[in-house]
Amino acid sequence: MAAAIDVVQPEWVVIENVRGLLSSPATRPPAEGDDHERRNPGDATPDGATLRGMERDPWHLGDNATRPLRALGAVLGDLADLRLDARWIGLPASLVGAPHQRFRIFTLARRTVPHPAGDGLIARRGNARPSASETRDDRTVAPDHRLRTPRTGWLTEQESRIGNAVVPDRRTVERWGRYADAITRWEHITGRPAPAPALLNDADGPRPAPAFVEWLMGLPTGWVTDADDLTQNQQITALGNGVLPIQAVTALTTLLT
Repeated sequence: MAAAIDVVQPEWVVIENVRGLLSSPATRPPAEGDDHERRNPGDATPDGATLRGMERDPWHLGDNATRPLRALGAVLGDLADLRLDARWIGLPASLVGAPHQRFRIFTLARRTVPHPAGDGLIARRGNARPSASETRDDRTVAPDHRLRTPRTGWLTEQESRIGNAVVPDRRTVERWGRYADAITRWEHITGRPAPAPALLNDADGPRPAPAFVEWLMGLPTGWVTDADDLTQNQQITALGNGVLPIQAVTALTTLLT
């Protein structure tokens, strides 16, 4: 992703990841020609071995300065190297009314220092590579997958309903039991009733219904499930790897204020 940012040189960058970004150690492949032993010999100081022997913490601080670095620290460091100023926030999906936690980390970065032309090893956007076509880097039409206003109007409607007081009726309580409050709240925010939660199969037992997971993600009906070339398992995978749109909107709005 850092290489892509270096090529495209966008003004804004949005990054989303799981909670583990805060706790997982950053691991990087060794740089070409890097020789830790030559840079940090045991006899670098008269009693260097003694100094290292004193550091018995789990990370062995001082022996390898990069080991305590967390994954988010590596991401923020890369963005700084790319001359981007970044802010981040972590929030659960339940904060926007969703009936599940789905805690996610969102990072918003903006370019604050112009990148000098030609500084770097990767071809810049607009500087054609050898054998590259004339339109490969400089397209005049945005890719079709980018969300446009007509496709995201439903997000504005969802935002306007967050925080409204709703009470489940008797039928909802009978159907959903202790989940009735959460289901009713999300039905109100999404503007549509909850689909059946499971697919019944005599051989394998009940399985999550893709339409229900699609609803849990706050997506319009058929956003993923109308894709004829995806199996039900592939639909579940796509939805599970996706981002709750209204959660992302809330996170980015907060970071921009």
